[in-house]
Amino acid sequence: MEHLERPLTRRGLLAAGAAGAAGLYAARGLGTAGRALGATQINVGGVTLTWLTWSDHYFSNQLQKVKSQIGVSGRVQLITDDSDAYIKVKRGGGQWDISSEDALWVPKFYKEGLIVPFDIGSFPVSKQLYPVALNVPFWKVGSNQMGYPFGWSSLQIYYNPKFVKTKPDSYHALTDAKYKKKIVLENQPTDLMAMAGLATGAKHPYTMTSGQISRAKQFLKALKPNVLKLVSQNTEVVRALTDESAWLTIENLGTDARVKDAKGPLILSADPKEGLYGWMDAEMMLKKSHNQSSFEKFINAMEQAPWIAKNFLANGRPLFNEKAYKILVNTGHKERADRFFYNHPERPLSMTLKGPSGNAQAYIDAFNEVFAG
Repeated sequence: MEHLERPLTRRGLLAAGAAGAAGLYAARGLGTAGRALGATQINVGGVTLTWLTWSDHYFSNQLQKVKSQIGVSGRVQLITDDSDAYIKVKRGGGQWDISSEDALWVPKFYKEGLIVPFDIGSFPVSKQLYPVALNVPFWKVGSNQMGYPFGWSSLQIYYNPKFVKTKPDSYHALTDAKYKKKIVLENQPTDLMAMAGLATGAKHPYTMTSGQISRAKQFLKALKPNVLKLVSQNTEVVRALTDESAWLTIENLGTDARVKDAKGPLILSADPKEGLYGWMDAEMMLKKSHNQSSFEKFINAMEQAPWIAKNFLANGRPLFNEKAYKILVNTGHKERADRFFYNHPERPLSMTLKGPSGNAQAYIDAFNEVFAG
């Protein structure tokens, strides 16, 4: 997307009425992996699972390999943010089998009867996970789990020090007029409203009052002149930092390494003094899926440690597979993994986590009043 034309996020909320709501690193010793940015389908007989997810959850050659191994393929529909997937699932009936979702969105799907919890201990690959990933309180239903844990990240400010001379350690730094049209952000209305809430003093940025929403909206108005574009996937943010069309962003852990891997400039990070927000995501089995019996088989193949290690090197942010961390250590990537807190899977539980807004329509309306014009 080249202009501020679709204020939707991580696209269809404007059209839908807004209710309810990657450059790859070829690793030494780990082989190479492909990157898919559009819908991908590998379907040569057998079962095909339809999957709502982000571009950093899979490689196209990974889907091909899994298809050849187990006879279950994946047809990917990229989503731009959690509310995008939520609306699709609510309206899509049985056309979807799996959805990726962040943090507190997962229990929302469960409470609305959209997903089926499962015994994660029955998945052989779950033994590769860090124990904390199996015991996330808000993802548990008795002894069952609402989703299969995938990855996590805090969101910090990244900047190009060649152009940004003062460390931007506050969200307010992003509104400085000297950064006009030099910021690229992922198109995520609820989360950008939450960021604006943090910037303007809201202690609970996903459950803001009407007054807090108004202040957040005013912050986004001040930010808008500096936004070059809103993009649908973080690969586009990396590209903009690499070609220096953007000088700043708010992005996942590892964005600096991804720009370096893409032969881009030095990128530094800053933690805003108003506080970090972040996410931890999971793969959910949808209740109306006609292929639930293939979910475990598919996840068990997709989530194997060698693929997860490659995924980390390609996309930078940590993942919940502990065995993959050991592969990274043994293949000379310990420094990189430790720099991005791979071996500290408990960290996201102390962050302000992404979730559905307590007043979704008000958040979306405020965002669209700023960016839809």
